[in-house]
Amino acid sequence: MASQKLFITGATGYIGGSVLEAIIQKFPALRISALLRTVSPEFKERYPAVQVVNGTFDDADMIAKAAEDADIVIHTGDIDHDGCADAILAGLAKKTSPGFLIHLTGTACISDRLENPWDGKPNPKIWSDVVDNQTIYDLPDTAAHHAIDRRIMDASNDLIKTVCICPPDIYGQSTGVGNKATFLVPRYVELLLRTKEPFYLGAGENLRAVTYIGDVIDLFMLMLENIVLRGGGDVKFGKEGFYFAVADEIKWKDAAEAICKLGVEQDWLPPNTKTVSYDEKRLGEVYEPAWLGLYLWGSNSRADSVLARQLGWKPHGPSFWAVLPNDVKKAVEHYLG
Repeated sequence: MASQKLFITGATGYIGGSVLEAIIQKFPALRISALLRTVSPEFKERYPAVQVVNGTFDDADMIAKAAEDADIVIHTGDIDHDGCADAILAGLAKKTSPGFLIHLTGTACISDRLENPWDGKPNPKIWSDVVDNQTIYDLPDTAAHHAIDRRIMDASNDLIKTVCICPPDIYGQSTGVGNKATFLVPRYVELLLRTKEPFYLGAGENLRAVTYIGDVIDLFMLMLENIVLRGGGDVKFGKEGFYFAVADEIKWKDAAEAICKLGVEQDWLPPNTKTVSYDEKRLGEVYEPAWLGLYLWGSNSRADSVLARQLGWKPHGPSFWAVLPNDVKKAVEHYLG
Protein backbone atom coordinates (compact mmCIF):
# COMPACT_ATOMS: atom_id res chain seq x y z
CA MET A 1 0.00 0.00 0.00
CA ALA A 2 2.90 2.36 0.70
CA SER A 3 3.77 2.65 -2.98
CA GLN A 4 0.28 3.45 -4.23
CA LYS A 5 -0.40 6.88 -5.66
CA LEU A 6 -3.76 8.65 -5.70
CA PHE A 7 -4.70 11.70 -7.78
CA ILE A 8 -7.82 13.69 -6.85
CA THR A 9 -9.68 16.54 -8.52
CA GLY A 10 -12.06 18.83 -6.65
CA ALA A 11 -10.05 18.58 -3.43
CA THR A 12 -11.44 21.87 -2.10
CA GLY A 13 -15.01 21.21 -3.20
CA TYR A 14 -17.91 20.24 -0.98
CA ILE A 15 -17.65 16.51 -1.65
CA GLY A 16 -14.02 16.31 -2.77
CA GLY A 17 -12.78 18.18 0.28
CA SER A 18 -14.52 15.71 2.57
CA VAL A 19 -13.20 12.80 0.50
CA LEU A 20 -9.62 14.08 0.80
CA GLU A 21 -9.95 14.58 4.55
CA ALA A 22 -11.25 11.02 4.96
CA ILE A 23 -8.48 9.57 2.78
CA ILE A 24 -5.81 11.30 4.86
CA GLN A 25 -7.32 9.82 8.02
CA LYS A 26 -8.01 6.30 6.71
CA PHE A 27 -5.18 5.71 4.21
CA PRO A 28 -2.18 7.69 5.50
CA ALA A 29 0.29 5.64 3.44
CA LEU A 30 -1.18 6.71 0.10
CA ARG A 31 0.88 9.25 -1.82
CA ILE A 32 -1.67 11.88 -2.79
CA SER A 33 -1.63 14.56 -5.47
CA ALA A 34 -4.43 17.08 -6.00
CA LEU A 35 -5.36 19.36 -8.89
CA LEU A 36 -5.72 22.90 -7.52
CA ARG A 37 -5.97 26.26 -9.24
CA THR A 38 -4.73 28.04 -6.12
CA VAL A 39 -3.46 26.72 -2.81
CA SER A 40 -4.76 28.39 0.34
CA PRO A 41 -2.64 28.70 3.49
CA GLU A 42 -5.23 26.50 5.26
CA PHE A 43 -4.78 23.74 2.68
CA LYS A 44 -0.98 23.89 2.94
CA GLU A 45 -1.13 23.74 6.72
CA ARG A 46 -3.62 20.88 6.92
CA TYR A 47 -2.21 18.77 4.08
CA PRO A 48 1.54 19.38 3.88
CA ALA A 49 2.18 15.96 2.35
CA VAL A 50 -0.27 16.41 -0.54
CA GLN A 51 1.53 17.16 -3.79
CA VAL A 52 -0.23 19.99 -5.61
CA VAL A 53 -0.76 19.77 -9.36
CA ASN A 54 -1.12 23.49 -10.01
CA GLY A 55 -3.66 23.90 -12.80
CA THR A 56 -7.28 24.09 -13.91
CA PHE A 57 -9.75 21.70 -15.48
CA ASP A 58 -8.65 23.04 -18.87
CA ASP A 59 -5.04 21.90 -18.45
CA ALA A 60 -5.53 18.63 -20.30
CA ASP A 61 -1.89 17.59 -20.64
CA MET A 62 -1.21 18.19 -16.96
CA ILE A 63 -4.30 16.24 -15.89
CA ALA A 64 -3.52 13.36 -18.25
CA LYS A 65 0.03 13.09 -16.89
CA ALA A 66 -1.20 13.11 -13.28
CA ALA A 67 -3.76 10.39 -14.08
CA GLU A 68 -1.17 8.29 -15.89
CA ASP A 69 1.20 8.50 -12.93
CA ALA A 70 -1.47 7.51 -10.39
CA ASP A 71 -2.69 4.08 -9.37
CA ILE A 72 -6.06 5.52 -8.37
CA VAL A 73 -7.86 8.61 -9.65
CA ILE A 74 -10.82 10.17 -7.84
CA HIS A 75 -12.66 12.73 -9.96
CA THR A 76 -14.93 14.95 -7.84
CA GLY A 77 -14.19 18.25 -9.57
CA ASP A 78 -16.31 19.72 -12.37
CA ILE A 79 -18.07 16.49 -13.32
CA ASP A 80 -19.60 18.11 -16.41
CA HIS A 81 -16.27 19.32 -17.81
CA ASP A 82 -15.71 17.23 -20.95
CA GLY A 83 -12.06 18.17 -21.31
CA CYS A 84 -11.13 17.19 -17.76
CA ALA A 85 -12.89 13.81 -17.98
CA ASP A 86 -11.34 13.09 -21.37
CA ALA A 87 -7.88 14.06 -20.09
CA ILE A 88 -8.21 11.68 -17.14
CA LEU A 89 -9.27 8.85 -19.45
CA ALA A 90 -6.46 9.65 -21.88
CA GLY A 91 -3.91 9.49 -19.09
CA LEU A 92 -5.27 6.24 -17.72
CA ALA A 93 -5.26 4.74 -21.23
CA LYS A 94 -1.47 5.18 -21.36
CA LYS A 95 -0.88 3.12 -18.24
CA THR A 96 0.84 -0.25 -18.48
CA SER A 97 -0.04 -1.18 -14.89
CA PRO A 98 -3.49 -1.53 -13.29
CA GLY A 99 -5.37 1.68 -12.57
CA PHE A 100 -8.69 2.68 -11.07
CA LEU A 101 -11.00 5.66 -11.56
CA ILE A 102 -13.74 6.59 -9.07
CA HIS A 103 -15.95 9.17 -10.76
CA LEU A 104 -18.53 11.32 -8.97
CA THR A 105 -21.84 11.90 -10.73
CA GLY A 106 -25.34 12.69 -9.42
CA THR A 107 -28.99 11.71 -9.52
CA ALA A 108 -29.92 14.67 -11.71
CA CYS A 109 -29.44 12.13 -14.49
CA ILE A 110 -32.55 10.22 -13.39
CA SER A 111 -34.73 13.16 -12.29
CA ASP A 112 -37.96 13.84 -14.16
CA ARG A 113 -37.14 17.49 -14.87
CA LEU A 114 -37.29 17.12 -18.66
CA GLU A 115 -40.88 15.83 -18.61
CA ASN A 116 -42.14 17.38 -15.36
CA PRO A 117 -45.32 19.54 -15.55
CA TRP A 118 -44.22 21.19 -12.27
CA ASP A 119 -47.45 20.33 -10.50
CA GLY A 120 -45.65 19.07 -7.42
CA LYS A 121 -46.95 15.54 -7.68
CA PRO A 122 -44.83 12.53 -6.70
CA ASN A 123 -43.36 10.29 -9.36
CA PRO A 124 -43.74 6.60 -8.45
CA LYS A 125 -40.55 5.62 -10.30
CA ILE A 126 -37.71 4.55 -8.01
CA TRP A 127 -34.56 3.78 -9.98
CA SER A 128 -32.52 0.71 -9.07
CA ASP A 129 -28.83 0.50 -9.93
CA VAL A 130 -29.36 -3.24 -10.51
CA VAL A 131 -32.78 -3.64 -12.14
CA ASP A 132 -32.42 -0.43 -14.18
CA ASN A 133 -28.73 -0.79 -15.00
CA GLN A 134 -29.25 -1.05 -18.77
CA THR A 135 -31.83 1.76 -18.77
CA ILE A 136 -29.41 4.00 -16.90
CA TYR A 137 -26.63 3.20 -19.35
CA ASP A 138 -28.98 3.96 -22.27
CA LEU A 139 -30.09 7.36 -20.96
CA PRO A 140 -29.85 10.07 -23.63
CA ASP A 141 -27.04 12.59 -23.64
CA THR A 142 -29.63 15.20 -22.63
CA ALA A 143 -29.78 13.55 -19.19
CA ALA A 144 -27.64 15.56 -16.78
CA HIS A 145 -24.05 14.31 -16.42
CA HIS A 146 -24.75 11.19 -18.46
CA ALA A 147 -22.69 11.71 -21.63
CA ILE A 148 -19.53 11.80 -19.51
CA ASP A 149 -20.73 9.01 -17.21
CA ARG A 150 -21.19 6.69 -20.18
CA ARG A 151 -17.74 7.48 -21.59
CA ILE A 152 -16.27 6.61 -18.21
CA MET A 153 -18.23 3.36 -18.02
CA ASP A 154 -17.13 2.45 -21.54
CA ALA A 155 -13.46 3.09 -20.71
CA SER A 156 -13.33 0.27 -18.17
CA ASN A 157 -11.33 -2.79 -19.20
CA ASP A 158 -9.13 -5.52 -17.73
CA LEU A 159 -6.32 -3.06 -16.93
CA ILE A 160 -8.15 0.19 -16.16
CA LYS A 161 -11.28 -0.16 -14.06
CA THR A 162 -13.84 2.63 -13.67
CA VAL A 163 -16.73 3.08 -11.24
CA CYS A 164 -19.34 5.83 -10.82
CA ILE A 165 -20.72 6.96 -7.46
CA CYS A 166 -24.08 8.71 -7.85
CA PRO A 167 -25.31 10.53 -4.75
CA PRO A 168 -28.55 12.53 -4.61
CA ASP A 169 -28.96 15.90 -2.91
CA ILE A 170 -26.56 15.96 0.02
CA TYR A 171 -26.97 17.70 3.35
CA GLY A 172 -24.58 18.54 6.17
CA GLN A 173 -21.33 20.50 6.25
CA SER A 174 -18.11 19.48 4.52
CA THR A 175 -15.18 18.40 6.69
CA GLY A 176 -12.54 19.53 4.21
CA VAL A 177 -10.89 22.78 3.22
CA GLY A 178 -12.88 25.05 0.92
CA ASN A 179 -16.56 24.86 0.03
CA LYS A 180 -18.55 23.84 3.10
CA ALA A 181 -22.09 23.55 1.74
CA THR A 182 -24.04 22.18 -1.19
CA PHE A 183 -26.96 23.50 -3.27
CA LEU A 184 -30.36 22.26 -2.15
CA VAL A 185 -30.90 24.08 1.14
CA PRO A 186 -28.34 26.93 0.87
CA ARG A 187 -29.62 28.16 -2.52
CA TYR A 188 -33.19 28.00 -1.21
CA VAL A 189 -32.24 30.02 1.87
CA GLU A 190 -30.41 32.54 -0.32
CA LEU A 191 -33.60 33.05 -2.35
CA LEU A 192 -35.79 33.33 0.75
CA LEU A 193 -33.53 35.98 2.25
CA ARG A 194 -34.47 38.08 -0.76
CA THR A 195 -38.14 37.17 -1.31
CA LYS A 196 -39.19 36.34 2.28
CA GLU A 197 -41.55 33.81 0.69
CA PRO A 198 -40.97 30.11 1.45
CA PHE A 199 -42.43 28.08 -1.40
CA TYR A 200 -42.95 24.72 -3.01
CA LEU A 201 -43.99 23.88 -6.58
CA GLY A 202 -47.64 22.98 -7.14
CA ALA A 203 -48.79 20.51 -4.50
CA GLY A 204 -45.26 20.20 -3.10
CA GLU A 205 -45.50 16.41 -2.92
CA ASN A 206 -42.50 15.84 -5.21
CA LEU A 207 -39.92 13.51 -3.69
CA ARG A 208 -36.17 14.02 -3.60
CA ALA A 209 -33.58 11.50 -2.49
CA VAL A 210 -31.14 12.81 0.12
CA THR A 211 -28.02 11.54 1.88
CA TYR A 212 -25.85 12.91 4.67
CA ILE A 213 -22.40 14.03 3.50
CA GLY A 214 -20.66 11.63 5.89
CA ASP A 215 -22.54 8.67 4.46
CA VAL A 216 -21.54 9.61 0.91
CA ILE A 217 -17.92 9.77 2.03
CA ASP A 218 -18.29 6.36 3.67
CA LEU A 219 -19.14 4.87 0.27
CA PHE A 220 -16.03 6.45 -1.26
CA MET A 221 -13.95 4.96 1.57
CA LEU A 222 -15.58 1.56 1.13
CA MET A 223 -14.67 1.66 -2.56
CA LEU A 224 -11.11 2.70 -1.73
CA GLU A 225 -10.78 -0.04 0.86
CA ASN A 226 -11.70 -2.64 -1.76
CA ILE A 227 -9.34 -1.09 -4.31
CA VAL A 228 -6.34 -0.33 -2.09
CA LEU A 229 -6.39 -3.49 -0.01
CA ARG A 230 -7.94 -6.01 -2.40
CA GLY A 231 -7.20 -4.81 -5.93
CA GLY A 232 -10.85 -4.01 -6.53
CA GLY A 233 -12.37 -6.55 -4.20
CA ASP A 234 -16.14 -6.80 -4.54
CA VAL A 235 -16.60 -3.51 -6.43
CA LYS A 236 -18.34 -3.75 -9.79
CA PHE A 237 -16.79 -1.74 -12.61
CA GLY A 238 -17.69 -0.37 -16.02
CA LYS A 239 -21.30 -0.44 -17.12
CA GLU A 240 -22.29 -2.50 -14.06
CA GLY A 241 -20.35 -0.18 -11.74
CA PHE A 242 -22.90 2.61 -11.36
CA TYR A 243 -23.61 3.01 -7.63
CA PHE A 244 -26.43 5.11 -6.22
CA ALA A 245 -25.65 6.52 -2.75
CA VAL A 246 -29.18 7.20 -1.49
CA ALA A 247 -30.17 6.98 2.18
CA ASP A 248 -33.60 8.65 2.39
CA GLU A 249 -36.06 10.90 0.59
CA ILE A 250 -38.08 14.01 1.48
CA LYS A 251 -41.14 15.87 0.19
CA TRP A 252 -40.22 19.42 -0.68
CA LYS A 253 -43.37 20.88 0.89
CA ASP A 254 -42.27 19.37 4.20
CA ALA A 255 -38.83 20.92 3.75
CA ALA A 256 -40.30 24.31 2.82
CA GLU A 257 -42.49 24.32 5.92
CA ALA A 258 -39.58 23.31 8.16
CA ILE A 259 -37.32 26.00 6.70
CA CYS A 260 -40.11 28.56 7.05
CA LYS A 261 -40.43 27.71 10.75
CA LEU A 262 -36.66 27.91 11.21
CA GLY A 263 -36.55 31.25 9.41
CA VAL A 264 -39.03 32.73 11.85
CA GLU A 265 -37.28 31.18 14.86
CA GLN A 266 -33.86 32.36 13.67
CA ASP A 267 -35.30 35.82 13.00
CA TRP A 268 -34.53 36.14 9.30
CA LEU A 269 -38.15 35.69 8.21
CA PRO A 270 -40.96 37.93 9.51
CA PRO A 271 -43.31 36.54 12.17
CA ASN A 272 -46.35 34.72 10.80
CA THR A 273 -44.61 33.92 7.49
CA LYS A 274 -46.40 31.07 5.70
CA THR A 275 -45.40 28.83 2.82
CA VAL A 276 -46.95 29.40 -0.60
CA SER A 277 -47.37 27.33 -3.75
CA TYR A 278 -45.47 28.55 -6.81
CA ASP A 279 -46.06 27.68 -10.43
CA GLU A 280 -43.30 27.44 -13.02
CA LYS A 281 -43.81 31.05 -14.15
CA ARG A 282 -43.54 32.48 -10.65
CA LEU A 283 -40.33 30.62 -9.84
CA GLY A 284 -38.83 31.84 -13.11
CA GLU A 285 -39.59 35.41 -12.08
CA VAL A 286 -37.62 35.18 -8.83
CA TYR A 287 -34.83 32.69 -9.55
CA GLU A 288 -32.25 32.30 -12.30
CA PRO A 289 -31.44 30.03 -13.91
CA ALA A 290 -35.07 28.92 -13.76
CA TRP A 291 -34.25 25.35 -14.81
CA LEU A 292 -31.99 24.89 -11.77
CA GLY A 293 -34.65 26.09 -9.35
CA LEU A 294 -37.25 23.86 -10.95
CA TYR A 295 -34.90 20.89 -10.77
CA LEU A 296 -33.85 21.49 -7.16
CA TRP A 297 -37.22 22.22 -5.61
CA GLY A 298 -39.82 20.92 -8.07
CA SER A 299 -38.63 17.67 -9.63
CA ASN A 300 -38.71 14.08 -8.44
CA SER A 301 -35.43 12.18 -8.12
CA ARG A 302 -35.71 8.78 -6.43
CA ALA A 303 -33.29 5.86 -6.33
CA ASP A 304 -32.46 2.64 -4.49
CA SER A 305 -28.82 1.91 -3.59
CA VAL A 306 -28.87 -1.85 -4.10
CA LEU A 307 -25.22 -2.16 -5.18
CA ALA A 308 -23.87 -0.04 -2.34
CA ARG A 309 -25.74 -2.09 0.23
CA GLN A 310 -24.43 -5.29 -1.34
CA LEU A 311 -20.92 -3.87 -0.94
CA GLY A 312 -21.58 -3.28 2.75
CA TRP A 313 -22.61 0.39 2.77
CA LYS A 314 -24.83 1.23 5.74
CA PRO A 315 -25.81 4.90 5.93
CA HIS A 316 -26.03 5.88 9.58
CA GLY A 317 -25.68 9.66 9.61
CA PRO A 318 -28.19 12.04 11.19
CA SER A 319 -31.43 12.64 9.31
CA PHE A 320 -32.08 15.55 6.95
CA TRP A 321 -34.40 17.03 9.58
CA ALA A 322 -31.87 16.73 12.40
CA VAL A 323 -29.20 18.57 10.42
CA LEU A 324 -31.52 21.14 8.82
CA PRO A 325 -31.37 23.79 11.60
CA ASN A 326 -27.58 24.00 11.38
CA ASP A 327 -27.54 23.87 7.57
CA VAL A 328 -30.04 26.74 7.47
CA LYS A 329 -28.11 28.74 10.08
CA LYS A 330 -24.82 28.27 8.22
CA ALA A 331 -26.44 29.32 4.93
CA VAL A 332 -27.81 32.51 6.48
CA GLU A 333 -24.42 33.33 7.97
CA HIS A 334 -22.76 32.73 4.60
CA TYR A 335 -25.12 34.89 2.55
CA LEU A 336 -25.52 37.69 5.09
CA GLY A 337 -21.81 37.70 5.97
